[in-house]
Amino acid sequence: MRSKILQKLSRHRIKAIASLLIIGFLSYSLLGSLRNYDGLRNTEDPISITSMKQSYDEKQQSSTKAAQEVGNKGQESPVQSSLSSAHKFWKEIFTIFDENKMNLQDRLGTLIEYTDKSKHLDGPNTKEVLLSRATMSEEVVSELKKRHKSVVQQLPSHIAEATYNKGTTGVVFIGGAKFSWLTYLAILALRETGTKLPVEVIMPKKSDYTKEQDFCDILLPELGARCVIVPDTIGESALNGRSLFAYQFKSIALAISSFQHILLLDSDNIIVSNPDHVFRSELYKKYGMITWPDYWKRSIYPKYYDIAGIQVNEHKRARHDRFPLFEPLSAKTALDVSPEDRVPYHDLEGAVPDLSTESGQLIINKATHGKTILLSLYYNIYGPDVFYKLFSLGEQGEGDKDTFVTAAIVCKEPHYSVKSFILSPGYFDNDNKFNGVAMAQKNPLYDYELFNEQVVNYFTKSGETLTVADQIGHLDSLIKNEFDSYNKVPIFAIHCNHPKIDPVLYMQRDDLYDSKEKKLKYRLYNGMKYDKLVVSSSNDKSVKTDFEYEQWVHIREALCIKKLKFEHFKDLNADDLCEFVNNQVKWLTPSAEGT
Repeated sequence: MRSKILQKLSRHRIKAIASLLIIGFLSYSLLGSLRNYDGLRNTEDPISITSMKQSYDEKQQSSTKAAQEVGNKGQESPVQSSLSSAHKFWKEIFTIFDENKMNLQDRLGTLIEYTDKSKHLDGPNTKEVLLSRATMSEEVVSELKKRHKSVVQQLPSHIAEATYNKGTTGVVFIGGAKFSWLTYLAILALRETGTKLPVEVIMPKKSDYTKEQDFCDILLPELGARCVIVPDTIGESALNGRSLFAYQFKSIALAISSFQHILLLDSDNIIVSNPDHVFRSELYKKYGMITWPDYWKRSIYPKYYDIAGIQVNEHKRARHDRFPLFEPLSAKTALDVSPEDRVPYHDLEGAVPDLSTESGQLIINKATHGKTILLSLYYNIYGPDVFYKLFSLGEQGEGDKDTFVTAAIVCKEPHYSVKSFILSPGYFDNDNKFNGVAMAQKNPLYDYELFNEQVVNYFTKSGETLTVADQIGHLDSLIKNEFDSYNKVPIFAIHCNHPKIDPVLYMQRDDLYDSKEKKLKYRLYNGMKYDKLVVSSSNDKSVKTDFEYEQWVHIREALCIKKLKFEHFKDLNADDLCEFVNNQVKWLTPSAEGT
């Protein structure tokens, strides 16, 4: 009898301990969630980076201890349960992808073939012009259409909440090798804006983490950041030995980040404006997804629309360039068109609007745009052989960039594309040739305000009677004078992609590096300045800041003062590197120019 009572008490004790652990974990998670996002209250709280690191470390230790204690009793901890649910979800998603891959494996590389340029039709990008740039058999179109329809039908309408922390907001980068260095530099700039948003750095492989454990476990936590390892988060069974490369990891990063509200940045993208304001804005609440333009017009192959089941009304125009057209009250058929009008295909109702997308930065809400993320992941898994070609037709910038907007169109989930054109910082070389080095993208909030003022309200104030011809004339004027590269909309991010801010790369380029003077031959950003908001206890003020000089100061601080170790620089002589870095800082120091 006594034995049975003790057994019963023991079972109750185990249940009680497990219950307490679960309650404690849930309470902690709820508190963390509320702290992370409640109208972005976390960005207003005076939380230091050190306290963020301590909080993260304590959470990790608490979770590990809970998992060990409950695991010793033969039960699954809440942490393990959540991870298990996430792995199960991703296994199901990747199974859908695998079941809907092309059956024409021996022909994958030739599913869509570009035509010789001599066969390309001239003129605006009408349907006929775009069709002349590639060929695709009806067999392939039919097969792709069947697969695409199956994927869209099978994918869930939302991403499982077990895969992210509801209500959280953060910034996501992709790391590994040189990208870890670039990400570190980008996070330093991010903190300069005043934001305290947490950061996740996605490490594609376990070996990336193993090689850069100090980067992940020491350097990043000091900046309120942490590493997320793809195989651990998705699960080995979901990956199933598949190889993923380059562009494909952006959609993976969106999918596996623990944040609900995400600013995804390329590792070479330097933020110069506090992103907190965007997440608080009516613009973000209304659309849930914000994208930025590339240099080029859309070049999506018209047969994609048939494959994706998107209805393009070839008899009605919806826009001019990247701006909408409105139907005048007095002329209900004013937007009707015929093939003879030679209207660009992406100006037609239902087509994906111009301009092409530059995906160096993307803002998205996983709760409202989960299916968009999942479908874009499918597009990227099969991107190199199929979708990248369908979306680019061989134009510059082929890759993941158009997968996000096209997925949103298919899923009927809204997005706002910034209308202001890119500013291109650069320098003139000794031959007086201009060399662009970056893409400076504009602030979406100011852009949206300008768009409403100059486009939407302008038509409304006319009594909605402006003819289509008058609207197009007005829009052409706006494109040249109000939404151009040098408009009044401030810069949001500077995508430093050509070349990247990498001392190793600079030193290897004879066209840039002066090996005698141990410095660059040119100011690559040509003295470009931006308005930096400096926050103090007494007041906030805007200060004109030399962008290039600031980056080199960060480089010197990291590599030559703190002497931080990065995998990317392991084979480089530290003295040679720092001689170059110090020379750059001295050369670029504003006082040296008398400014």
